[in-house]
Amino acid sequence: MNNTVSSTHALLAAFTYVGSHINKDLQGKAWVGHTPFAYWLIAALKPKLLVELGTHDGGSYFSFCQSVIDNGLDTKTYAVDTWMGEEHAGFYSESIFEKVLNFNNEHFASFSTLMKMKFDEALNEFDDGSVDLLHIDGFHSYEAVSNDFNTWYPKLSEEAVVLFHDTHEIKPGFGVHQFWDELKNEHYEQCFEFKHSHGLGVCFPKSSKAAINFKNELSLDLEKIFNVFSIIGDDIYYNLNGRYSLQKNFQLSLDQLENILKQLKTDNPELATQLKKLL
Repeated sequence: MNNTVSSTHALLAAFTYVGSHINKDLQGKAWVGHTPFAYWLIAALKPKLLVELGTHDGGSYFSFCQSVIDNGLDTKTYAVDTWMGEEHAGFYSESIFEKVLNFNNEHFASFSTLMKMKFDEALNEFDDGSVDLLHIDGFHSYEAVSNDFNTWYPKLSEEAVVLFHDTHEIKPGFGVHQFWDELKNEHYEQCFEFKHSHGLGVCFPKSSKAAINFKNELSLDLEKIFNVFSIIGDDIYYNLNGRYSLQKNFQLSLDQLENILKQLKTDNPELATQLKKLL
């Protein structure tokens, strides 16, 4: 990946990002609260090669792709999915794949490839050490997510980031939170997490330097910026799902956002001023 370059503009663009594919007709709305962060992450890390395992209706994938275009990057993106569904996401008809394919062909065909196959079948299509961003969002059992991570690990570049959805989903059959806890114990300083929109784990499993660069890219207190992403993301989730994703006692309020803005005034006056105008 290219060296990161701090950009107030990139954060502001992410905080106000709402993709054209994010609407009431989107199937599988569990991820929508993370779309602003996803949009920023591409701008910040500038991955050369991105692979998503589990795309469904494209809520996450097309947010990545839109950031590639808006930031003028030469990233190559790949979505791997059978587009048949499974027990956790539900099973769905061929019309979902046709919808995703048509949207991809219309907007992102120059750099985006849909791979209609199982995750393990796609492994041979990528060189070892080539994947800069891997998003794991397939079947959510412990066995499935651990297999996805372990089999794709050799494909990761040295400074790669791996995203795990549903790290905060604790119910029968969902084991991402368990695998995520194990990963955090092994790479504590290299893991970060959002709890809204069912949880998103962010890990740099091969490089502590990459994790430090990620923190430095924000150029501010990490917790403050993560809180802003959580407030904005949970509002997007609410608008599409009719409820907040965080438990009531964990919900972030506008009062908290105001306090965050006050704290940012000292660290980054320009960002605080511009963000307050936008919100």
